[in-house]
Amino acid sequence: MLSVRSFADLNRTIADNLHRLDRDKFDCVVGIPRSGMIPAALIATSLQKPLADVDGYARGLVAGRSGVQERAGQRVLLVDDSANKGRAMAAAVARIAHQASEITRLAVFGPYQVEPATVCDMFFECVHGPRAFQWNMMKHIRLDRWCFDFDGVLCRDPTKEENDDGPAYEKFLANAEPLFLPTRPIGHIVTGRLEKYRGATDAWLKRHGVSYTSMTMMPYSTKAERLAAGGRGQWKAEQFKRIGAEFFIESDPKQAGIIARESGLPVWCTRTQSLA
Repeated sequence: MLSVRSFADLNRTIADNLHRLDRDKFDCVVGIPRSGMIPAALIATSLQKPLADVDGYARGLVAGRSGVQERAGQRVLLVDDSANKGRAMAAAVARIAHQASEITRLAVFGPYQVEPATVCDMFFECVHGPRAFQWNMMKHIRLDRWCFDFDGVLCRDPTKEENDDGPAYEKFLANAEPLFLPTRPIGHIVTGRLEKYRGATDAWLKRHGVSYTSMTMMPYSTKAERLAAGGRGQWKAEQFKRIGAEFFIESDPKQAGIIARESGLPVWCTRTQSLA
C-alpha cells in the first residue's frame, strides 16, 4: 500500500526528533532544494541556527538571524526531506565539500531500498515505498495509478450561484481557475460532474495540459436527478474499486471518508490537506 506523509507529519517527525541533533556539532543548516528546504527551515528555526541552500552555502553565505547574510561556518547539517538511493544527497555533498570541514547528512524520511548508512548519517523515520509526500504529489511518478476528483482538486469548486446546471455553470466549466495541476499524465478522473458536460470538461483539461487515461462522470441527465440519487461518496468508492487504482485524491471531507472506508485504501482530501 502507498505510504503517504503530509506537511503535518513532516513537522511532527522533526519535532519528535529534535533532541537527537547535537546543536553544538554544526554551525548552520543547509537544505537541498527544493523539497529539502522545507525541513531545513523548520530545523534551523527551531534550533536558532543559520540557514542556506546548497548553492548559497557553496558561495560562502548563510542567512542568520532575521535573514541577515553572514559568512558560512564550516560544520554543516545537510538536510533533505527524504532519501532513497542517495543521488541528490551525494550531489549536494560534492557541491559544498570545498566550503565545509564536516558534513552531517540528514534525511527526515530515510531510505528503504539501500543500507541507510550508505546514503545518510541520520534519518528520523524509515518510510517504505511506494511513498508519496504532500509537497510532491502532483509530480509523482505514480500519478497514472491514481484517481482524481475534479472540482476542488484540479480546479476550484463552483459557487452556489455558478452551480445552476445552466448558463452560469457552463461559464464556470469553461473558465474555472486551476488548483492542483499535475505535471505528468494522470490515471483516472472520477467526478460528480454529469456526463453531458464531458466535452466542456475535456476542453478545459486540454487547455491546461492535463492528460489522463480515463474519466468517469455521473450518468444523470440533470443536477436535480443527481442530488435525488445521493451517495456521491459511495459511487466514487465503487468506481475507485472498479478501476483498481492505489490512491484517491478527493476534495470533500465527507466523501473522502466514505471512499477511504469503503475501499480500504489511502484517500487524500485537498480541503483538509490530510488523509481521510
